[in-house]
Amino acid sequence: MFKRILMLAAIAAFVGMQGIAVAGDSDKAEKEEHAEHVQMEGTLVCLGCTLKGEGARAECSEYGHTHALMVEDDEMVLFLPNKYSAGLMEGGKFHSKMVAVSGVYYEDANILDVEMYEIDGKKYGWCDHCGAMDGCAFAEK
Repeated sequence: MFKRILMLAAIAAFVGMQGIAVAGDSDKAEKEEHAEHVQMEGTLVCLGCTLKGEGARAECSEYGHTHALMVEDDEMVLFLPNKYSAGLMEGGKFHSKMVAVSGVYYEDANILDVEMYEIDGKKYGWCDHCGAMDGCAFAEK
């Protein structure tokens, strides 16, 4: 009797897991629909410094500045941290500059996976030869 109960419980668990896997697949497909290729324009701002003005306990002088894109309606779009966005996230000489960024935007996470960007009329894109977002691919020959 005990073995039969265990077997029925195992079968029920297996069937339940199949239902979860199917639901997970549809959730994944739904999330993929919330990712789209876009071009966004805005101002490069330090996330911490901006939020500090709102009362956040940002410690940029201790942990460094992390930049985001301030778009219309004072909404901030975050960059997916990778080699393509590193120059934008660090800010540096681009702090407070207007920038046009293209890439894949993940709406649910409010994250932009950067492909290229343009600042002060100069385009920056990844160069495998240089190993950097240096704009050489867009330089006039």
